[in-house]
Amino acid sequence: MRNALAVLAAASLAACQPAAKPADQAKGPTREELGQDDPTIPFKPAPVGPPRTYEATSRTAMAFTPGKLTLTETPQKSENLPSGATFAFGNGYTLETTLEPGAATQGGDDNHVKWADIFPDPSGAMIDPEKIVMYSVDIETIPPKSPNGGFCAKTSFIATYTLKSPGAEDLQLAAFQGDRWPPKDDTALCGTFMYSNVR
Repeated sequence: MRNALAVLAAASLAACQPAAKPADQAKGPTREELGQDDPTIPFKPAPVGPPRTYEATSRTAMAFTPGKLTLTETPQKSENLPSGATFAFGNGYTLETTLEPGAATQGGDDNHVKWADIFPDPSGAMIDPEKIVMYSVDIETIPPKSPNGGFCAKTSFIATYTLKSPGAEDLQLAAFQGDRWPPKDDTALCGTFMYSNVR
């Protein structure tokens, strides 16, 4: 009898407790706690640096893009997209691009791109592939009277490697074609081009 009364009292006490609300159980961390941006705040891209100007110095650069190259960084279009750059050459050839962070080191041994051959360092030092800046080409504009056309039949990717000395900055550029990166073979490389900025 005592046991029955104890069970009855425990049941009554449980019935008096407030029921758990489903909303309380489902409530989790807020978007801000998860590190997500408040959707009501408009996206403000990070500022980009000023344009940089170079002069074509290699034979291939002078043949395809004589004169000056103006390299202008472009801001992010959204919080989910990286920034980019516009390569505007003196003959009217233009490449509008988006950054591809880490692309130069993708593919490991299956990456058919031999960066040491593409971007040789005049000092004989080994280049650092992590310092190669890769871009995918969004829009390629080729002037109608351009004698050599664009870098490739259709330029898909641009890689740049910068060599700096006390009085100058050399921008080495490699152009690639094809719809995938890393490329499936070494025929994706269209050519290499050198531009210099004497300060």
